[in-house]
Amino acid sequence: MARLKGALNFTGSIGNLSAYNSKGIEDTLIRLKGGASREKIKKAREFTNTRKNNTEFGGAATAGKKIKEAIISVTHLDHSRFQNRLNRICRYILNQDTENDWGKRSFLLSNYRSLLEGFNLGMGTGFDSIIKHPLTFSINRTELSATVLVPQLIPKIGLYTPGEFSFFRLISVMGIVPDLQYDGRFERYVPINASIQLKCADIYSDWSSTSAVSSQQDLSMQIEGDCNMSDQDSLVLAVGVEFGTALSANLIRPVTNAGAAKIVAVA
Repeated sequence: MARLKGALNFTGSIGNLSAYNSKGIEDTLIRLKGGASREKIKKAREFTNTRKNNTEFGGAATAGKKIKEAIISVTHLDHSRFQNRLNRICRYILNQDTENDWGKRSFLLSNYRSLLEGFNLGMGTGFDSIIKHPLTFSINRTELSATVLVPQLIPKIGLYTPGEFSFFRLISVMGIVPDLQYDGRFERYVPINASIQLKCADIYSDWSSTSAVSSQQDLSMQIEGDCNMSDQDSLVLAVGVEFGTALSANLIRPVTNAGAAKIVAVA
């Protein structure tokens, strides 16, 4: 894959070249057109391994999408290609399945939950570089609840503000991510626990001044209703920090392209 810079910069097609833009990449990307037809890849014997790879690539992408949906309340705090980074983790987890054949291996997050912990989303500054003090958190799988305890934050000691922002608030979200298996009937990946109800819960703190000491905050949330959780389902907990500016005495608007988040626990 090549990149276009300088005066020669375009999007679209010229001959056998295709130029396009991609989120999170400043330069225009360029690649060759062509290759085998979709029908040939789908049926030809010489593309058997390609089909296996494509199937599992789709399984990893499905798993990455499920994780994104579970923490949807903080995904706006990232402008990078974090979905690709999630998919790489999911593909690694899928590759660890030794019971199913290549092309039909399962995504078993329940066996590798720690691989997601510490996953960062950000606008150039990581969460731990903004909130300097460690957080305390817990997840209760039985009650589908979680608590994040944020300590007192002192400006320029416990809280670093990467810009001229007057206010900040914290967001915490917890959602369910299922283990997935390949279903040959539908030719796609589906939850192993077919009865799981994929839900999430979130909580937003009040806005606090970035120039004043903020008191300790307890962010507690609970997923409502019976979700039919099993051992093949995981709870993913994430925390984000968002900045804001005052539009009036009673109205604060979140700032775009500022803030950060990370996955703090998976249970």
